[in-house]
Amino acid sequence: MSHILFINPSVDKFTDTKIWASGLMDYINGEKTAMPKLVAMLLAAITPEKHTFTHIDEEVEDIDFDLPNIDLVALTAMTIQADRAYAIAAEFKKRGVKVALGGIHASVLPDEAAMHVDTVFIGEGENTWLPMLEDLERGQLKSLYNAKDYPPVTELISPRVDVIKHERYSMFPIMATKGCPYSCDFCSIQYSSGNKIRMKPVEQVVEEIQAFEKYNTGPIKKRYQFVDDNLYINPKYTKKLFIALRQLGITWQGQGTLNTLKDDVTLRLMAESGCRSFSIGFESISEESLKEVNKTGTNHVEDYDEGIKKLIQHGIAPSGFFIFGFDSDDVTVFEKTVNYIKNSHIICPFFNILTPYPGTRVYDRVKERITDHKWSHYTSIHSVYTPAKMTSEQLESGMHWASYEVASLDTLKKQFEYFWSQGPWEKNPRLTLSERMILLLVALKLGRHKAYKGYKKFLFWVATRKKAVDLYTIFAGIVFNQKTREFFKDAKNPAQD
Repeated sequence: MSHILFINPSVDKFTDTKIWASGLMDYINGEKTAMPKLVAMLLAAITPEKHTFTHIDEEVEDIDFDLPNIDLVALTAMTIQADRAYAIAAEFKKRGVKVALGGIHASVLPDEAAMHVDTVFIGEGENTWLPMLEDLERGQLKSLYNAKDYPPVTELISPRVDVIKHERYSMFPIMATKGCPYSCDFCSIQYSSGNKIRMKPVEQVVEEIQAFEKYNTGPIKKRYQFVDDNLYINPKYTKKLFIALRQLGITWQGQGTLNTLKDDVTLRLMAESGCRSFSIGFESISEESLKEVNKTGTNHVEDYDEGIKKLIQHGIAPSGFFIFGFDSDDVTVFEKTVNYIKNSHIICPFFNILTPYPGTRVYDRVKERITDHKWSHYTSIHSVYTPAKMTSEQLESGMHWASYEVASLDTLKKQFEYFWSQGPWEKNPRLTLSERMILLLVALKLGRHKAYKGYKKFLFWVATRKKAVDLYTIFAGIVFNQKTREFFKDAKNPAQD
């Protein structure tokens, strides 16, 4: 038997970007991060019982590099995690422990990864993990395991949920499908899930949620996040899934394209199944920018307001993703987008800088203009290349300024007031008395912290609003506000320089 130590390298601890952490939420609810990754749970599920599988998520615990009797350290890494993954690998290799690395970054740049570890995984791990374990036992570990050299992953496995320290997370990840048929220029999905859609039996998804529910304790129930690349491609399957979820009494949030919102039956079933928040990949308010990155198959600016309206009609809080830094963008794009957000009803708008991740067509197109090759800077809030119509510094400053501008408590209050005014909704009812008491207790606690007194006043206001709904979305809103205002507080609008 072998002892496998599986590690998810931290982003928040070793970059200036706090993607997962929130000081405000830590103060309210103890130190937590948003959500565990599924990959550890999936690989643990297929690891034979004769092996020991230990999981460390560095976002919520520190690594003991001197753990005894470790036969293999297995790391997973997105591009933003690559530098930290290489540092972890170096520490274990100094101690004579073999190290393997998989994930999107190693899949795209296997030669780079091979300079730091003993074994590299390319592609999905479900079909290469067991052969690797067999080789490890025989002392014949290969330097490369490429998923293309093994039978394709046709059946999606269920995660082993007991390997995670659930008390350290605020959400549960759930995945019903893998793959996405779209081909956006900024996406590297071809190296991870691929373009072919694979679907779990609905009954299997229900069983996975029931397994997670054993850990869903506490006064505020955790929410599920569907992490599917595109859950809504097969309408027949999606509707069957939502009908099944209705019986579970959970709440969840998801993400997708505007195409999802064109089917009123799907939207109704989403709401009935517990969907409380939905993030749309708007990407840009410019048709020219959408064309630039091959996004017009799903997005047209003229459809944005109608999509937001439909979500609200069904009691689903709209959020959205926007990208700055297209070659058609100039310094006026930031203020135009801010004005659009303030006049729309998007509760949590997330802004990103177009980042040329290795393996994407954007990378191929702008690689000669890349100015920063340090992977820990590939956070989507730092500019690592120079766009056509502004400087890299203007791009970064503009994105930071826009983020700060849309995250005021006054704006959040306005968006909540409008959203609540469109109810009530049978499946998203008004806050109960006990939920209002929770808000008041949290407000009192926030009042004892100098930096959070504004949130005390805000939560008192929410608790007294008769039409207020959905405790989780309320807390998500103030966490988004606090993180954004704190991180981007010194930004300036480059159009005013």
